Amino acid sequence: MQYSAPLPHQPTTGRRRRVVWASAVACAMVALAGVLWVTGGLKEKPKQPVKSPGEAIDAGLFSLTVHDVRAGVADGGLGGDERFLIVRMRVVNKGEETARLGSGGLQDGVFARTKDGKWVKPDQVTGVAAGAKTDAAQPDLPVEASVMWKLGSGQPPATFTFGLREWKYDHGFTDSTYMWRVQAEGGEMAARYTLPVGTGTP
Repeated sequence: MQYSAPLPHQPTTGRRRRVVWASAVACAMVALAGVLWVTGGLKEKPKQPVKSPGEAIDAGLFSLTVHDVRAGVADGGLGGDERFLIVRMRVVNKGEETARLGSGGLQDGVFARTKDGKWVKPDQVTGVAAGAKTDAAQPDLPVEASVMWKLGSGQPPATFTFGLREWKYDHGFTDSTYMWRVQAEGGEMAARYTLPVGTGTP
């Protein structure tokens, strides 16, 4: 009597599925590792990223490029010339309408850190565009701005810490009108600087 040869062993469907699943997981891990390498890993985005002068910062409504900080004398208004700590920066209005440099505009989005840790707005902001003085930034027209804090009679500090807030186009809880608003909650900033203080005029 002849017996047929034993049939070759066939892998089960369950085993095949496990192999496919393991391969898919391995591919996903490789892809995730690549994404994390490109984006800098799982590190949380800093609330106040430290930046250097000369780098354009996207602050929403404005593109801002800080030049330097200096102690100098400028027109303080009715009281004549006064001493200020002056942050010089290039400002480009990315919106579709004129934006003020003073209160209600750029001035609301720049803050300096005091010795006791508080953040305070500038006392005044002046600007020059196309060789003429201006108190506003027209869309896409660069302005050289001087953002100023009163120094008083004391000696200027060796370094000065300040930050740039981000602007977002949204509406408040009680209205439906969209407008550019500075984001002042939570201590978040588009950029933070600590720069040496030079001397000169704005």
